[in-house]
Amino acid sequence: MCGIFAISAKENILDDLFLGTFYLQHRGQLYCGLSTYAGDGIKIRTHRGLVRETFTNDLVGLEGNMGIGHTSLKDRQPLKLDSKMGEFTVCFEGNIINRGELSDELKKNGHSFYTDSDIEVVAKLIAQGDDFVDGIEKMAQRIRGAYALVILTGGGIYAARDKYAFRPMVIGKRDGAVVITSESCSFVNLGFTILRDVKPGEILMIEGAEIETKKIIPAEFTQYCSFEWVYTANAASTIDGLSVDIARRNLGAALARRYPVNVDIVGAVPNSGIGHAIGYSQESKIPFDNAFIKYDYAGRSYTQPTQAERDREAKIKLIPVPAKIKDRNIVICDDSIVRGTQMKNDLVVKMRSSGVKEIHVRVACPPLKAPCLYGVATRSKEELVAHQKSVEKVRKYIDVDGLAYNTLEDVGEALGRPLDQICVSCWTDKYRV
Repeated sequence: MCGIFAISAKENILDDLFLGTFYLQHRGQLYCGLSTYAGDGIKIRTHRGLVRETFTNDLVGLEGNMGIGHTSLKDRQPLKLDSKMGEFTVCFEGNIINRGELSDELKKNGHSFYTDSDIEVVAKLIAQGDDFVDGIEKMAQRIRGAYALVILTGGGIYAARDKYAFRPMVIGKRDGAVVITSESCSFVNLGFTILRDVKPGEILMIEGAEIETKKIIPAEFTQYCSFEWVYTANAASTIDGLSVDIARRNLGAALARRYPVNVDIVGAVPNSGIGHAIGYSQESKIPFDNAFIKYDYAGRSYTQPTQAERDREAKIKLIPVPAKIKDRNIVICDDSIVRGTQMKNDLVVKMRSSGVKEIHVRVACPPLKAPCLYGVATRSKEELVAHQKSVEKVRKYIDVDGLAYNTLEDVGEALGRPLDQICVSCWTDKYRV
């Protein structure tokens, strides 16, 4: 999970690039980077840490009329290369399943690598093309996995989305400027409106304020990542035409219809659980209230790189409100239960110690039984509690009075898409790509 932001305009884009990348901070908190062009060569700067903390006093010299930015959970991006097509920088989101195989092949052909990251393999495959469009197309033919990427060159910005559309990519426009980014949550504050989503398999170019589709790589089917609506994306974003907030309310309403329960209040595991809880409340007519408050300066626990860091962040970030939950029966809505550690070791303990009588957990997605091969958050089945335990055993493990998950069918209906058009591999343990 990473965030990509690209902008081209007739004037200096630095402040918009900085803020647009900042608005993707929820997609990656370990590294961030900006790269710009102003006619005198491509400039690049990366940092370990958060966008505002590291770049607020380090923007001088990055002025330009084109730029790309990145937030990452894994590695420093953008990456800069010099090639027969000239110098370029590239940002990438996704996961290359056959990276090891491709890396070995490139090494046999004389290439050397500075890192073991996907982005370096992607960049070197693209650099073998006759031009950037040809390079992207050839890269797409070689890799197995998911990608969304932007490339900054002296002649414009190229953007591409894999033909299955795993990763989101949206185009925004205002007078004299165009952006391509992972999410639309920054658009209103920066003065942009949604033009459209990047199409599955589309390779396009932006220069000045103009957009041109260069090629569309055809596909037999799509695999939109359903977890974007469930958890990943900001609630203010619209992903492939569907508001994230509305999708979450739909998922919560489905839980209320399928799994009614007699309780006093509906609460959420914030922040991503709030939309699900409001939907549950509106459908069930049970009032919503703040069972927990997320501390504003804490991060996302799911996206931390190690289990120890995930446990620590989970313990830090959520503060119960005893006055709202003491002596009450509660439905608590969460986007997912991945490893079960946050619910078992933190949330349930805090609710019990605050005097909650009954705890009924409702989960917006089906049980997570397999790792995501198209992102970077989970890597083994052993990490996933639902792979090891039945729903009843998970309920006992996390020590709650009731536990229920949305069904696959309810997820498809809530998102308004047939199940064969969205990726549900993490719930079914079946991979189509």
